[in-house]
Amino acid sequence: MKDILQKNHLPLKIVHGLCHSDKETFEEKCAEITARIAYLADMGYGGIVTNVHWGEDYTENAEDWALFRFALDELDRMGLRAWIYDENGYPSGGAGGLTLKANPEYECRAIAKINADLEVGETVTIELPNGHIGFLYAASYLCDDNGAPKPFAPCEEKICDGSESSVTFTNKTAQKLKVCAFADKYLYEGSHALHNTFEARRFVDLMNHDAVAEFINNTYEKYTENAKKHYIDGTGLVEAYFTDEPSLMGCYINPTLFPPRTRDEYDEKNIPLYPIVNYGRDVENTFESISGLPFRKNLIYLFYGKGEMAKKVRYFFHKTTSHLFEKSFYEQIGNFCARNNTRFSGHVLLEDDIRHHVIFEGNLFSFIRHMHIPGIDMLHSLPELVRRDMFTPKLISSIAHAYDRPHVMSEVSAHAQGNKVSIDQMYASIALQYAFGVDIFTSYYPETLFERTVYEKYNRAIGLFGDIMAGEHRADVLLYYPIETFMMNHRSPDDKNSFGNFTPEENACKKGLYDLMYELCDAQIDFDFADLDVVSRLPVKDGRLQGRHGVEYKYLVLPPMELTPEMSGVFADLEKRGVKICVMCDSCFPDLGGAGFGKKYSTASALVTSFDRYEEQFLIDLDTPHRGVACLCRNVNGKNRYMFVNSTAESVEINCALRNTGAAKLFSPLFGENQPCKTSPDKAGTRYEFTLGAYEVLIITE
Repeated sequence: MKDILQKNHLPLKIVHGLCHSDKETFEEKCAEITARIAYLADMGYGGIVTNVHWGEDYTENAEDWALFRFALDELDRMGLRAWIYDENGYPSGGAGGLTLKANPEYECRAIAKINADLEVGETVTIELPNGHIGFLYAASYLCDDNGAPKPFAPCEEKICDGSESSVTFTNKTAQKLKVCAFADKYLYEGSHALHNTFEARRFVDLMNHDAVAEFINNTYEKYTENAKKHYIDGTGLVEAYFTDEPSLMGCYINPTLFPPRTRDEYDEKNIPLYPIVNYGRDVENTFESISGLPFRKNLIYLFYGKGEMAKKVRYFFHKTTSHLFEKSFYEQIGNFCARNNTRFSGHVLLEDDIRHHVIFEGNLFSFIRHMHIPGIDMLHSLPELVRRDMFTPKLISSIAHAYDRPHVMSEVSAHAQGNKVSIDQMYASIALQYAFGVDIFTSYYPETLFERTVYEKYNRAIGLFGDIMAGEHRADVLLYYPIETFMMNHRSPDDKNSFGNFTPEENACKKGLYDLMYELCDAQIDFDFADLDVVSRLPVKDGRLQGRHGVEYKYLVLPPMELTPEMSGVFADLEKRGVKICVMCDSCFPDLGGAGFGKKYSTASALVTSFDRYEEQFLIDLDTPHRGVACLCRNVNGKNRYMFVNSTAESVEINCALRNTGAAKLFSPLFGENQPCKTSPDKAGTRYEFTLGAYEVLIITE
């Protein structure tokens, strides 16, 4: 398929309803659609993300489909762009309830752990809690001083068939025991399926291939039937599908947040919220196939333990759920879109914190690669907070770079600020995301937040980012994405309000990773993330890892993290081939500190300042980092163009040497004119000195 950005680089507006239900005739509704699209075009939007009308007869109303087809025709006639939103509300997967209507057994599930203390000589029976399906396994264990099971060899165990409604144990030992019973349950109460901002409705097991096939049948197939003429081998109007926050649910979340609508009744008073892990139809067999371990006998390690066996079980468990999510949802939908000459895009739930990944999704590198346009959600429009959350755009754009996906989408809004932001903050927030690798923006900003002419001015400036900077990505450093650490160390805590409870290892790894990310950004050193699969496949030439389209990574940086034997082998081999490896150490990970490869550092600052930027021919050479400034480099027709974005409300004096810029000028996309800039020859290229104002965006181009 050809590149999609043929018409414009302007933002797209997300519009879920193009006409109001109080219009009586079909002709009146069509007239309103035409007027609405024309108004959005006047605001400087380049197209829309839209859908067939939401309602109780979602995807089943003939007039709704006629209006949808009319809207696409109008967008095409006006030379605008179109994406299709794939759900009745969110999260994606349920097709507004149609997926579970076809088969209730497709519902999302979990394994709950129910504990009981067992005194010497006593007998205890654990009854199946209300809202649970049946027991899978139960065992009694000796306890440590805190009353937690240890060691993990059961004193007595019961392997259940999934239908038992009670389990009974007698303590025949000389000390107190802990009984842990593991029950299958449908996951609704307490989860994101209930606690979201759209609608309370039961959700789908997205690890179940058949369930996702039913979702495709009820949405993608019907949209294709009604929009097929606009696909045209990937060059037509319909550029992509937008999927919104699909997840494995994973834990209890947002206990005080209730949506305005309820499709499926819930009962949080009488259905207890015990500690849970993800589960589904295919989890047990897949885990045993991947790991070679029995599933039910090892459930205890998903909740307790710090030893090697516990880490091994958790690692294979999270690899299992990640693999099933990838194959069932992302690969299946990606393949459908490719077969039908369009693209798959959207974003997952809570991608901004790496500690959430194994709870709700898995290894993002594995499944986001099936998106033709990887995407993110950015709920902030304060530039300072966008900088804080740069992990999201940097990670997803890195996946795009690794798998040769030419574009990255961001759903942008000021949701977290209640839409109380200035236009300059909005502009800088979007520009920062562009600097972090995003180049398609789908907007949830209200149309009344600013005047129409103000929107037009700023949307046009945002469109200039792509007009000027569209080229080949450049970066100097590769930063490892340590998902294995979270797979090995995340365990569901006993607290039912488990969201936000993480182990010391998870916290140490995240902190080290993010510290490195911030230090690199503030030193204006661009970087990509990479997982083990990507790192192990990159060619090495003259001691440098070779990325796509001419990217050369001068250093491989490892954050504080766990090592597997496979990881150690890959890193040691790369160092033997001349790759420069820098390691940030932490007491939580003694194996990494003692590894026989890499130069070791105790802080992110010491590691980043150790780089020889001049000798290694970094894209940007400077003496003092510009804190809060992000810089993007793209190679356009053989010359580098640089985009500087200030995430702060204070002016910054920029003084740096840039490579391969040619005869350059300093351009403001917002004002459409050149800005003052002092240049001079420098051993590292050309030195530039200029002022970057508060929340300002400037581009150095030939």
